[in-house]
Amino acid sequence: MVSRRRFLAAVAGASLGAVLAAVWWRWGGAGGGEAGGVRRCGEVRLVYGREECPVCKMVVDYPPSAAAMRARVRGVERWYFFDDVGCMAVWYREVKRQGGEVLEVCVRDRVDGSWIRGEDAVYLATGEFTAMQTGIVAVSPDNVEAYKRGVVKGPWRIETLDGPQDYSPPPPGEVRGVVDFKCLVEKFDYGAAWSVDPNWHRGC
Repeated sequence: MVSRRRFLAAVAGASLGAVLAAVWWRWGGAGGGEAGGVRRCGEVRLVYGREECPVCKMVVDYPPSAAAMRARVRGVERWYFFDDVGCMAVWYREVKRQGGEVLEVCVRDRVDGSWIRGEDAVYLATGEFTAMQTGIVAVSPDNVEAYKRGVVKGPWRIETLDGPQDYSPPPPGEVRGVVDFKCLVEKFDYGAAWSVDPNWHRGC
């Protein structure tokens, strides 16, 4: 298993500071909800620093670009966790290819850190850092303009193995494109050596 710290050192070649490790994430509140027409996910249990992304095989340890999916494949229902929204899109197609069923997709609202349903989110192609350098972040429709204005609310309250902690999200990046869930899962894919076509979102 490749750690995120080693990946950043080898690929990004720059220190981004200490990121969350060995974290137990639990979205506050029992069950799901709905705000402004956007469905919120209920409880999403993700141990940052321990779970492995099924696509890139990296450790999931960067909260701003993490995603989760509950799916049934070959009769087995389970949660999958992703270090980047791009990996979630790739796995969505893989589940379908195997004849499986995607039951729920949860992504973080990049503005306020809440878990929202992936189908209801808006996806921004940006210049900001994400775990696999896709630059894709998710926001609720009501938060698109806030992100463009540079608004990110924090800290995000999280629970770690050492107890509750505050996570301060990094500033947003330049927005280069805006797409919906259907476009994301149909069009996004990695190129050779995990490269990302900067124009992947064109034509949606």
